[in-house]
Amino acid sequence: MGTFDYGYWEVAIEKHGRIKLPTALLKSLSEDDRKGFVVTPGFGKHVMLWTIKSYKAQMDYLNSLDRNIIAVKRYRNAFLTRNTFVECDKQDRIVIPKPFMEQYGIENEVVLLLDNGKIEMWNSEEYHKEFDMSPEELDSLNEAIHLGQINPARKEDENELP
Repeated sequence: MGTFDYGYWEVAIEKHGRIKLPTALLKSLSEDDRKGFVVTPGFGKHVMLWTIKSYKAQMDYLNSLDRNIIAVKRYRNAFLTRNTFVECDKQDRIVIPKPFMEQYGIENEVVLLLDNGKIEMWNSEEYHKEFDMSPEELDSLNEAIHLGQINPARKEDENELP
C-alpha cells in the first residue's frame, strides 16, 4: 500500500468521460491496484471504483450471504448491475461508462474520495450539497456521535443529525 489509505480530490472530466486519476491517489495504491478498477453503483448518490483487491473482498462478503433470502438477492443483484472493469491508460486515465455518468449526474467535475482501497466518485455539486457543513455543524455532529446520541451502527439514526 502507498502513503495514505484515505484522500480527497476534485477532478475535471475530460472528453468522452475520461478522468485523469490524481498522482497522489495512485501513489496511495499498490502497483497492482493502480492498473484497473471495477466500477459499480455506489451506496448512495455516487459511483464506486474498487481496486481489484477491495472488489474481491466485497464479492467474498456478498458470496457469504444467503441468496435464498429475497432482500439479499435484491441487494446482490442491485450491486452487480452494470459492474464494469476499467483499465488505466498510460496517462493514468480511466473512462467512466456512460450509464454511470448519466445515472449519477457526473458531468464536468467529480470528487474522488479514497477510503481504504475503495474510491467514491461523486458529482461535485452533489457531494458538496451532501457533506459541506459549517464548523459548528461539524462540532455538533462530532459531539453527538461521541456522546452516543447518534449510534452509527443503527440505521434509524442516519437521518437524525443534531
